[in-house]
Amino acid sequence: MTSTQHIGLLMTYNEEDIIQETLSHNSQFFDAIYALDGSTDKTADIIRSFDVVKSLIKDQDLYPKRTIKDGVRQFLLEKAQAECGYEGWFTLLHGDELLVDDPRKIAAKADRQKAERINWRPLNFFLHTSQKDSYTAETPITKEVLFYEPGVNLEIRQFKNKKGIFYDLNQHNNLVPHGISWKPLFDFPIFRHYVVRSVKQFESRLYNASQSYNGFNNSSDKQDIQHPEAFDYNHIFRDHLFTSSKQVRKFDGDYQEFCPFKRPHFFKQYLDFHKYRA
Repeated sequence: MTSTQHIGLLMTYNEEDIIQETLSHNSQFFDAIYALDGSTDKTADIIRSFDVVKSLIKDQDLYPKRTIKDGVRQFLLEKAQAECGYEGWFTLLHGDELLVDDPRKIAAKADRQKAERINWRPLNFFLHTSQKDSYTAETPITKEVLFYEPGVNLEIRQFKNKKGIFYDLNQHNNLVPHGISWKPLFDFPIFRHYVVRSVKQFESRLYNASQSYNGFNNSSDKQDIQHPEAFDYNHIFRDHLFTSSKQVRKFDGDYQEFCPFKRPHFFKQYLDFHKYRA
């Protein structure tokens, strides 16, 4: 294995509606993908159909009847390193996210800067109030969900593959393993996160969250299930996705200053991070 090898570590939970599109897009960037799935729908069957996926583990085979935490990525990390070695880069993937930047080019830039971790910025897509009367759910998901907010937080989604790194199995909300240098890449690449993509998907998501919250669900679910109106059809179409009131934009084929070829210098990105509030 060479230093140019790129491996995806994928976690999924009930995303049969979007996982085909997600993997069809994201698989172009990776030499191998290792997956951990907690789904009760057909997500796992779709994942297995992709040759780039070298291994798929079901969560309950690891921890029967127990809550899964972010730290269980340790099993994917161990499997990938046992088969692929200790060079190159890992990228953390979720079943409802499509990469905009090419992680191979981003990792090459990080290597030049001698950085070992890379912060990515999510663009969170959702169904907007203005779509309520025109939404049909008959076209491909990413063609119909057009509104997004810039991410509330940056997320470390890439890190250097090397010996000695590990996850704490009991740790949650920590995406980077222990042993990675604190030096980050001076850039914020982006990915598209389809948080709300259909009425059926969102109602199912809230139902599952209300029954048993686990590590595969987004933390925003815990906020939504505290409000009964979240199950109302009208509530699924929103003016804003999160309470941070980040500025909402309609995607028209151009990500504006977020575009990989149009982004300003890192330090301007950093200073402007909070300017996107409405």
